[in-house]
Amino acid sequence: MIARKNSLKKAIFAVVVLTVSLTPPAQAAPKALAIKPLVQITQDATAEAMVVTSKYIITYANIVGQSADIKIRAIDFTGAQIWEKTIDSGWDEVATAITVDAQGSIWLAGSSAAAPSAETTTAIAGALNPDAINSESTTALRPDMKNITLWQLSSTGDLLAQVNSTTLQPALVDAISANATGTSVLLARESGQSLVSVKAGSFSKELTLGTAKSKFKTALRGSDGSTYLFGSSSESLAGKKLAGKVDGILMKVSKTGTLASVVRSSAPKAIRDWQSATTSLFLTGVVKSGNTIETAVTKFTSTFAPTWTARFASTGLSLAATGASGSVFAIFEPTSLVKGISGFKVSKGQSVALQFDGKGAISAAFTSAQLNAPIAAGYSTDGGLIVLTATGVIMRGAVR
Repeated sequence: MIARKNSLKKAIFAVVVLTVSLTPPAQAAPKALAIKPLVQITQDATAEAMVVTSKYIITYANIVGQSADIKIRAIDFTGAQIWEKTIDSGWDEVATAITVDAQGSIWLAGSSAAAPSAETTTAIAGALNPDAINSESTTALRPDMKNITLWQLSSTGDLLAQVNSTTLQPALVDAISANATGTSVLLARESGQSLVSVKAGSFSKELTLGTAKSKFKTALRGSDGSTYLFGSSSESLAGKKLAGKVDGILMKVSKTGTLASVVRSSAPKAIRDWQSATTSLFLTGVVKSGNTIETAVTKFTSTFAPTWTARFASTGLSLAATGASGSVFAIFEPTSLVKGISGFKVSKGQSVALQFDGKGAISAAFTSAQLNAPIAAGYSTDGGLIVLTATGVIMRGAVR
């Protein structure tokens, strides 16, 4: 009996050894990516928006003196000023959007006042003034800024062209996008938003984009003259009904000014909003469901089909930017630790910039105490990731 038990123990031991030897070794957990610092290169609390070219960082600020004017600055990637220009016709002009085209032209869009009509009243010479009363001079009222205006500047800041609307009703410009096919301008009024195309100095007929229940944040002009629009809506659009409390909206308008497609991003009883996008159709937005707030990042195809997506607990606001070699950046303020990132502590008001590769994996992460309340983001091969905040411009350098 003892001999049988020993033989059985030996057999069991042999099976266990064989099983262990055939079991593949456990894969080590991926090493966490160390977060890297961003550096502030300018301190400027006046800049209201930014675009990045291959050589410069362009910002603008609206200034008020005897008239409302626009100041445009170009700085290099060390923060040194290259040039500064002021758009000042003597009358009021205000910029609310900026972009740059592939040829390097800088486009500003906003509102301006029409030049006053010439005085036609005939002065009466030799009027009697027996009491010797001196008449007080009157200050002319500023005319309303009823023009929708586009300013085109060269890469050196020279004004190349100015286009004023003559038939459109007064509106605020929410976004602008320009390429060789023309310029797309997103307009806003109390009744809602509309889209116009500007080509060879002429404004197209307006396309109404729903009512005030729809709000688009981004406009991107396609190479075929179409326009991509991203935002949110709490109403039916193009026959697509509301599914959540507020749905994220992806819309394409054809070059002829008709709706080509509308896709809704929704969740039951949730609020969704696409806030920022790149030309490669990488979008960042917010998802609010109950007390949970997340930043959603998604890469879409040209037909609005998602190829990859991810979510992160956040305060909700976000920016998107294009990177090198098909990578993209998402900038947002996390409210919990980001999985796979080391060296970052959640701090109220401090954002992070996550870099994703072409498959949606996080390839790098960046932050700074100055990465607070980001306004705009861009990328240059020489300059790397560049972010405008309420206190100035911060950057990493050539991130690849």
